[in-house]
Amino acid sequence: MQTTTQITSNERIAMRKAPITIVTTLALALAACSGGSEDTAETPATAETAEAAEVVATDATIEATATDPAVEASPEATASAKPTPEPTKEVAKAPEAKPEPTPAKVEVASAEPPASYARCAVCHTANKGGENKLGPNLYGTYGKAAGVHSSFNYSTALKDSGVTWTDQNLHAWLENPRTLIPGNRMSFPGLKDAAKRQEIIDYLKKQR
Repeated sequence: MQTTTQITSNERIAMRKAPITIVTTLALALAACSGGSEDTAETPATAETAEAAEVVATDATIEATATDPAVEASPEATASAKPTPEPTKEVAKAPEAKPEPTPAKVEVASAEPPASYARCAVCHTANKGGENKLGPNLYGTYGKAAGVHSSFNYSTALKDSGVTWTDQNLHAWLENPRTLIPGNRMSFPGLKDAAKRQEIIDYLKKQR
C-alpha cells in the first residue's frame, strides 16, 4: 500500500535550502584549509545565498497566487454574474361592482269610482286613455277649462263658456248643467244630493 505524503510550502523551502547549506559549509571548510582570504570564501556563499533567497521568493509568490481568492475570481466571471431577479408580485384586482337591479315599476291602480259615479259612467269614462262615449273622457278634467278635450266635438256654448272645472263649478254643473251653461247639449237632469256630488268631484280629482 502506498502512502501519500502532503508537503507544505515551508517543508519544500527547507528541502531546497538543505543542499545549499551543505555546499556553503564545504566551501567555508575548504577556504579555511587553503588559507584564502575572507573575500574569496564569502563570494560563493553570497551567490548561493542570493539564489536560495530567489527560490524562496518564487515559491512564496506561487503559493500566494494559488491561495489568493482575488486571483481566482476572473473579471469575466464577475461580469457574467447576473443578479437574481426578484419575483413579480401580482396585485390583487378589486372585485368589479355589480350594477344594482332596477326596481320593477309598480303600476298604481286607478281609484275605484264611488257608487254615485254610476250615473256618470253611462256617458263618460274616467280612466287614462279611455274612450269617448256620448260625452268626453273625463281623465284630467278637474282644474282645466271646459271644452278643451281635443278628440271630442263640444257644443259652441260649452267651448265659449270660459268655465274652469273647480269644486264650485262642478257642483253647479252636476246639480243642473243647463243653468250653469245654457245651450249645451248634455242631457243630464242633475244630482240634487250635495254629498254625492262631492264624492264624484273627489274621484275626478284623483283621475289626473
